[in-house]
Amino acid sequence: MEAGGEIKAVFFDIGNVLLRFDPGEVKRRIYAAVGKKPMAVLRLVLSGGLVDDLERGRMPPRELYRIFREDLGFFGDFEAFRRLWCDNFTLDRDAEALLKKVSRRCPVYLLSNTNHMHYEFIRKNFAFPRFIRGAVLSFRLGLRKPGAAIYEAALRRARVRPREALFIDDMLENVEGARRAGMRALRFEGAKKLERELRKLGLL
Repeated sequence: MEAGGEIKAVFFDIGNVLLRFDPGEVKRRIYAAVGKKPMAVLRLVLSGGLVDDLERGRMPPRELYRIFREDLGFFGDFEAFRRLWCDNFTLDRDAEALLKKVSRRCPVYLLSNTNHMHYEFIRKNFAFPRFIRGAVLSFRLGLRKPGAAIYEAALRRARVRPREALFIDDMLENVEGARRAGMRALRFEGAKKLERELRKLGLL
């Protein structure tokens, strides 16, 4: 990536950048908890844009719990459901260490498609949110990557011009969305590669 001038804000995605998770394992845990065949769970999750509603903040946690109870037969209480839904993350310690190092030189923000329960769980169970200047989150804004509006909101939040911002995400479509918004962007392919790229940009 070209240098292109000073970077004044760095935005990190959360999922599969700072926190690893395996969607297949999450689905298997749900199958086991509700006793339904995989296709029944997939039909529910994929129908009606459930994930989109969650990540845009249009579906409150208790409504999702109701769906799991009534449509999938989940028998646990809300706290058991919260654990099932949220406790699927493993910290990438090397990526977290890079975020902490960058934060000593430059304001760091989160920019993530996520939902209320996941972010509440993350704040309670992981340290990296303590090192950020702010968080631009889909469920708070009703916007999702790779739509242009969420990147524009991130730039306003950090009060920087597009070329003064760096965005890091594991998903190519989200990286390309940031670039279309004029931001500099890196695709996360492991902490070692990211460290090299951040050093080239003078952020470490």
